Amino acid sequence: MALFSSILKCAVLLYLTYISLGEFHSKQYDVHVEVTTVKQEKEFLVNNEEQAFQERNIVDGFRKGDLQKMGSLSSSYKSYAGSDGYVSDSSSTDDRFIFQGLRKRASARQMVEAKILDAKTLEQLELGHTSVQEVQKKLDQYLKRNSSIAGLYLESSREKISFMLAAKRGIIERSIALEYLEAQAVTGFIIDPYTGKQYSVEEAVINGIVDQEFKEKLLESEKAVLGYIHSGKRLSVFQAIEARLLERQKGKRILEAQIATGGVIDPVRSIRIPADVAVLKGFLNHTTLKFLHEPASNVKGFHLPISKQSMYYSELLQLCVLDLDSKTYLLPIGDRQISAFTAEKGHKICVADIRSGMEMTRHEAYERGHIDQNMYFELSQRECEWESTTIFDSKGNSQTELTDLKTGRKFIIEEAVSQGIIERSLISKFKEGLISATELADILVSRNKPFKDPNSPIAGYWIYETNERVSVFKALRRNMADRITIYRLLEAQASTGGVIDPSNGKKYSVSEALQKGLIDEVCAKQIQQCELAFTGVIHPVTKAILPAAEAMNLNMLNKEIGYRCLEYQLLTGGLIEPRSSSRLSFEEAVKKGVIDAATATKLMDVNSYVKNLTCPITRKKLSYKDALDKTVYDCHTGLRFMKAPLPHNVGIPSLYFSSQ
Repeated sequence: MALFSSILKCAVLLYLTYISLGEFHSKQYDVHVEVTTVKQEKEFLVNNEEQAFQERNIVDGFRKGDLQKMGSLSSSYKSYAGSDGYVSDSSSTDDRFIFQGLRKRASARQMVEAKILDAKTLEQLELGHTSVQEVQKKLDQYLKRNSSIAGLYLESSREKISFMLAAKRGIIERSIALEYLEAQAVTGFIIDPYTGKQYSVEEAVINGIVDQEFKEKLLESEKAVLGYIHSGKRLSVFQAIEARLLERQKGKRILEAQIATGGVIDPVRSIRIPADVAVLKGFLNHTTLKFLHEPASNVKGFHLPISKQSMYYSELLQLCVLDLDSKTYLLPIGDRQISAFTAEKGHKICVADIRSGMEMTRHEAYERGHIDQNMYFELSQRECEWESTTIFDSKGNSQTELTDLKTGRKFIIEEAVSQGIIERSLISKFKEGLISATELADILVSRNKPFKDPNSPIAGYWIYETNERVSVFKALRRNMADRITIYRLLEAQASTGGVIDPSNGKKYSVSEALQKGLIDEVCAKQIQQCELAFTGVIHPVTKAILPAAEAMNLNMLNKEIGYRCLEYQLLTGGLIEPRSSSRLSFEEAVKKGVIDAATATKLMDVNSYVKNLTCPITRKKLSYKDALDKTVYDCHTGLRFMKAPLPHNVGIPSLYFSSQ
């Protein structure tokens, strides 16, 4: 038995090393990426040989015993994992449960092996508790339905138009029309946006959906679905790249579009496979997947129709609206930018009823019965990713926290009940599994209406391309701002009430913020004195609580730091009297002795404000007042955030910021 185990491990090691070495012999411009892959794969094998074997032979949701009970399923899985990809048009009719794939039928076994059908659903099929039709509808994004961009939505007239017709009318260039039609072809079918019908390239030409002049290029693109024939084998996109049949950069562009629309396409079984499973099956590798949305490795290969701005296909899909009539995705063009993220709205427009001219959020469309639950969840995946976790408060009481992994927003549902935002019955439904985390979160988002806080300091950064909220300290880690800017923003928070967690708007003392990871020890030391401007400085003899200005005059607070803190307080609602934590106007502050006349005069001079912050968009230097003027109010917390673009140099210090 031990000998057999050793032989088995060696076989797995040789197989994966072969794959990795194949990646090493890539084109010159990708060598640095593929070398990393070889190293990663070898380290993975050395430390996790048995785990690697199990991952390739046991499907999600099943234990070894389950496979033995199901008999032929185990051998079927081995057949999938070790398939040689030889061309065959025979459908898998040896299974009782057959589903319609992209071009041919797929068996339940193949779907289990691809990890798109779980053990529970298969058991329900076996027991007759659900039907093939119901499962087909639920999993259709992996099967027949193509969720690529079908056409354009004209915002001004609220009508839809195909890419071909838009090109003929001169709305877009023909090259742009071809680009989007090729994206349809590589992800499944050519789509008629007026009816929602899907066609092969040949059928689309015959039916006049696309012009004859595009036929050859679209047929070439369609190989990403049908397979690239090589030495009698039908290869997927990644396999075609490795076999030098497909240029690497073009192949990455296709893979990005396929993953954005449901998964990597297996041309032999004619189904889509989730990206992580595709790695295990050899339809992708770890490194390609990891850097698929990193412009330095994979350039943005698609373009907005009018501005020609380069984008990933996944980014374009986030801008789309669902046409209720044809159930297809349309890309809006126009000045209204209806589907763009805004910090001041909890949901964005993503559903359009062309006939009535109505535009809705996905939550509104779902509540009104315009879309079913499957479509609701599909739209939700492009906008948010809510998960629930159990946390404990300072007293040890358990609470349920909902976190949106995409935007950083958080809710504690027990607090929402106590604040009257939701009813306790909703929590019961959630815990019983009657509503999902996404549904509960959408209800919270739609009902949560915080007031705009005019006295808010800058709470963090809002990335307008992804709707993500980023804390000030995390912005430093992600190279969104230089260290001086980060220190000044944190100083302003500490001197006006506390370090802010932008996910929920809560404020914490410096020590609490350090414990929660909102700052590190270096930042804590930097802003410790600023906190005294809010809490007051305790006189060592009289034990009296002194305001910042008085402590500065007694040399008990650094004058430079103290003056900055007074400036922050003045710009966010007034100077703070630490004994009562109340805000005071200039006149009141002078009258009560919180500040002297000379300091007050200096603070009133706007031209004296130092420009030591950097704008994340223009890179120009700003004073704190300038930065406040550029902020947007967040619908989730009511606090002010600085708009920022998506950072592209994550993990690599930029030349700009390293020079600060």
